[in-house]
Amino acid sequence: MEDKFLIESLNSLLKDDLFKILAKFNIKLAKSTVKGKLVDKVVEVYQKNSETFLEIFSKDTVLFLAQYNKNNNNVSEEDFSEFEEFLIPLQSFGLISKNVIKEKDNNHFEISIWFLETLSQISNTEDGKKAVDHNQELEMLILGMIRFYGVISEVQLLELLANTFSDISLENIHSFIEKRWILNIFIAQIADESTNTIYFVADSVHEPVDILQEMIKYPELEYKVLTNEEYKNYWNYFYLEKTQDVADLISLLLSHKLQGAQIGFEITSIIDKIKNNITINDIINDFNQRVTFDSLESGQVFTTVVTNIANTLPLWSLKGHSLTDINGTITAPKLTRTVNKIGRNEPCSCGSGKKYKKCCGK
Repeated sequence: MEDKFLIESLNSLLKDDLFKILAKFNIKLAKSTVKGKLVDKVVEVYQKNSETFLEIFSKDTVLFLAQYNKNNNNVSEEDFSEFEEFLIPLQSFGLISKNVIKEKDNNHFEISIWFLETLSQISNTEDGKKAVDHNQELEMLILGMIRFYGVISEVQLLELLANTFSDISLENIHSFIEKRWILNIFIAQIADESTNTIYFVADSVHEPVDILQEMIKYPELEYKVLTNEEYKNYWNYFYLEKTQDVADLISLLLSHKLQGAQIGFEITSIIDKIKNNITINDIINDFNQRVTFDSLESGQVFTTVVTNIANTLPLWSLKGHSLTDINGTITAPKLTRTVNKIGRNEPCSCGSGKKYKKCCGK
């Protein structure tokens, strides 16, 4: 690490800020300590606590920045917005001051290069590499588990993680989530004051209290337990198990002339609504705002496929089980009208070339 950059950043801070940084490492110095000695102490403490630094950042963060810098010798003000969320934890530890970032607004590349070199230097040591791998594993499991269950109590999360990390504690989990920037951004917490229970909530859950109320209806239902590799799949926000029902849905969307990006959006939107306990009718009505069925029959097929997915999808309200897992199902609602009515003198939708009134409209 280039101490010059770090020292420049620390020197731009107030003495009170430097005392706050040292307090994070449980170090207290006399208020009369001169600023230069405070800066030296922060640098010393930082170098001896590199593992704390590694707890903040994901391995994929480093890879992302490395690739970005490989293709860009200079990062513009607009491009730098991509990096700002990575720098928030650095600022909170006082390792990069807002003043320094502002002064270097024409060369953000310098900041990101320093960041990369620092992480690279730490992770190239044997202990550093172990810390990187350990933290990445913990991050992926925490986020994957919370996204799979939607809402989960801290005690239940601890129980699941203890199978892999035998010495983990609730304090460790909360501290890690608070430090790790990706977890800090995508995980929320709510408290049930009546039971003094803390729940972790995934970023895609709309109404966590509603999910909890639904879960209460199944007091004997145990959480569905996955393998670590299966949990890690859900670390990816867009992960979707490729079932036959999903394949059928993709085929239907293709038949309605949707392209790849829009298909991805529609499927993600449908899955999100099912997990948030939105009714099939509401899902179909929302879909019809963007896509028009060409007939009542095709609309009914679409409704049936979405219902099949709703019956087999792991649900947050069922602690990761599907409706079919607990011998329950919902029935596809019957459509009573088409969204796109064909005029009697318009070409028939069957492709015969005849007018509708002389073909299927007889």
